[in-house]
Amino acid sequence: MNSTAWEKIDTDHCKATVHEYFRCEDAFQSFCKHSEYMVLKEKNREVSYRAYNAYASFIHHLWEFLQACHARDAKKKNITNKKGSERIKVIEGYVSLHAQRIFDQYRDAIRGGHAPQWVNHISYYEIKVPVEFASEFRKYRNKVSGHVDHERVSNLSLSEFYQKYHKYLYYLFLDAKHMWGGKGEFPDLKEVTDFSIMITNKKEN
Repeated sequence: MNSTAWEKIDTDHCKATVHEYFRCEDAFQSFCKHSEYMVLKEKNREVSYRAYNAYASFIHHLWEFLQACHARDAKKKNITNKKGSERIKVIEGYVSLHAQRIFDQYRDAIRGGHAPQWVNHISYYEIKVPVEFASEFRKYRNKVSGHVDHERVSNLSLSEFYQKYHKYLYYLFLDAKHMWGGKGEFPDLKEVTDFSIMITNKKEN
């Protein structure tokens, strides 16, 4: 897509990207609520179910949000014109590089003495993002949220995924908050925030 054609849809693409970030944020807040209940009060099947669903939704919307960001960087509405394994390689490479850049920035900020006070010890950021992170992220996005698959209840442990990779997902999510998160008045997202349901009262005979 050429620059002129992209400019015509960029505003709407940004609104859709904001919407996706908000959905990601809603899912994360829901996960935090249920996981806090699980830790501080009680862990039972229903709580685990709701925490699982919220985290699966967080993964799904974060992956879609990052794809939307890649589309904007590349000025391509359909993410990339490549297909199959080539397309997967492009997106996974984008996610991995972006995650590594975020951790490198925190590491450099600590070294330079201008990191926020809340950051962890520098050893938390002096890392290499695991080579399999993006592919695992995509796989879990597909099978614990996107598609119904028997592996969801047999071979795929979302608990293990959380233990291994949550720090990378969280910082990808956190890094985007300043640009894409809500500030002040709730934004106009066109058809999304224009949604309404007509309610009519009918007398019963």
